[in-house]
Amino acid sequence: MESGFSDRLVGSEIHGFHTLRDLDVPNIMEESRTRWLRPNEIHAMLCNHKYFTINVKPVKLPMSGTIVLFDRKIQHAFRNYDSKKKIAAAAHIQHRFHTWKTRKNFLNMRRQAIKIQAAFRGFQERRQYRKIIWSIGVLEKAILRWRLKRKGFRGLQVEPVETDVDPKHESDTEEDFYKISQKQAGERVERSVIRVQAMFRSKQAQEQYRRMKLTYNQATVEYEGLLDTDMVESDL
Repeated sequence: MESGFSDRLVGSEIHGFHTLRDLDVPNIMEESRTRWLRPNEIHAMLCNHKYFTINVKPVKLPMSGTIVLFDRKIQHAFRNYDSKKKIAAAAHIQHRFHTWKTRKNFLNMRRQAIKIQAAFRGFQERRQYRKIIWSIGVLEKAILRWRLKRKGFRGLQVEPVETDVDPKHESDTEEDFYKISQKQAGERVERSVIRVQAMFRSKQAQEQYRRMKLTYNQATVEYEGLLDTDMVESDL
């Protein structure tokens, strides 16, 4: 190679090589057997070809193909592996995020459903309570009437009206009225007692159902917690 090492190369502000000493063409040609030439090296050599003369020697190629092609295959395989790894990581992150979001929405919906159920049950309990109070009032009135023994409505005395009526006929009428009143009062008391018993049994059944449902909800929450713990341990 014949060149002036102190001469400034053409296009140094573009390719970055100021002198031939910086370019070092022999070393570049030796390395070109195992790698591609860089664009700035090619540009510097083409712009300053008048400074040197290169004697090209035949290169003995390997039997299985060029090293450059083998290097490109390795790079392609590595990039594919890296891309697949990133895609798998992104899919795993998305799966975890969707699982967390779905569980959060489910828990929120369950809380809202529990609030609605509590409000509706409170409404039912208040309505049932009013029914019980009304039945107790009817029962108390029936008991009071039975204890007062024909003393009038709510204990008020009825002023007798003096009329010329046959005493025998009047006695029969009063006796019939008394029997009918006693029969009706007994029927009302029996209906009230049956209604109170039915309400009490219904309340017991509701309490048993509520306890069973509470136990089921607790078991479900514990099972979901165990599943989440197993998933976290498997990810780790």
